[in-house]
Amino acid sequence: MSENVFETEVLEDDEQSQSMRMDFYRKLRMKIDDYIEKHPFCKLGKYLAAVPDVFYLMIKLAVDSEVPLSAKAKLGGAVLYFISPIDIVPDFIPVAGWMDDLIVAVTLLNRAMDEIDPAIVDKYWLGEDKVYDFIKNVLDKGDKLVGSKIWNQIKKLFDNKVNK
Repeated sequence: MSENVFETEVLEDDEQSQSMRMDFYRKLRMKIDDYIEKHPFCKLGKYLAAVPDVFYLMIKLAVDSEVPLSAKAKLGGAVLYFISPIDIVPDFIPVAGWMDDLIVAVTLLNRAMDEIDPAIVDKYWLGEDKVYDFIKNVLDKGDKLVGSKIWNQIKKLFDNKVNK
């Protein structure tokens, strides 16, 4: 009988945390969609639009039972950076604050994906482009997306192993 109570508590906690993650995703999606709508000529619109999709992908992979623990650790670090108010570029600065989150997330996601079955990654990707193409594109254009000074800080933060 106590096992059922424990299972119910775990299930409720899982549902509650899933709801909180989706709330964060929806708020981020609305904030970015609103920004893109108000600034239709923003050259970074394609990348900004993918920020919530990258966050969603990281969350889903981090809780998937088929993802290795070492990959989950990388994803967890990326999620923490993503939601932390302390960033290289704070999130209250539109565009730049989201772009540094995207670059850090994609950097760690790229490393984690080396250990994850591509079918699992594809299952959770909501973005328009193929996930591997999108990640390669972001990493190839890192200095253009956030500026060379910030890109160099991010590369330094990860021991200059951004493009393995």
